Amino acid sequence: MDSIVVFDHVLVPWDRVFFYDNVEASTDFMLHSSFHHFATHQVLIRQIVKTEFILGVAELLVNTINVSEFQHIQEKLSEIIIGLETIKALLEKSENDSEMDEWGYMRPSIIPLQVASNIFPKIYPRFSEIIQIIGASGMISLPTESAFDSEIRSELDQYLQADGMNAENRVKLFRLAWDLTMSSFGTRQTQYERYFFGDPIRLSSNLYKNYIKDKHVEEIRGLLNQKN
Repeated sequence: MDSIVVFDHVLVPWDRVFFYDNVEASTDFMLHSSFHHFATHQVLIRQIVKTEFILGVAELLVNTINVSEFQHIQEKLSEIIIGLETIKALLEKSENDSEMDEWGYMRPSIIPLQVASNIFPKIYPRFSEIIQIIGASGMISLPTESAFDSEIRSELDQYLQADGMNAENRVKLFRLAWDLTMSSFGTRQTQYERYFFGDPIRLSSNLYKNYIKDKHVEEIRGLLNQKN
């Protein structure tokens, strides 16, 4: 889906043209159309589902290798839970603080969405690292599916089994974790999420400029101006 497509010979009927030779409309379209509000809202829903998937993989890994009682494992899984619940809370806040735009559409609040869009690119690489750490060397030596149809099947069944899981299902799980975090697809996903919204510095700058800070400044000014 992430491709470069060049349309070098295209006929666009005039009844499908929304504006033409209008720099002002082109510049202001994103802001006044509420595009960023609705686009970022649906992106957060995708990221929530993706994080739920990651949490499921991580927890099943923990259960499979029977390490759930170690506190450092609990801390790592809690990082994913905190990230998930933070993004969910910001999504819900954006909906609770929604307002009618100038065209009569109810749009979610942009500030919680911008906060989430600054958080997720930073926490997703950490989620990937957590799965790698939990999986450890078990994510390195993974036989192929064809190996379970070969003459070494009995050895694989004996030496690759896990606590409450047979060897074939254990390898499927670790292969899934590898695909998610270490394969060419998995590492691309990490880079994809890291830069999904664009330059992280620009994202932070936009949040800073859009966030209403004056009332907090005035509170401090009032405190400093109080006389004993």
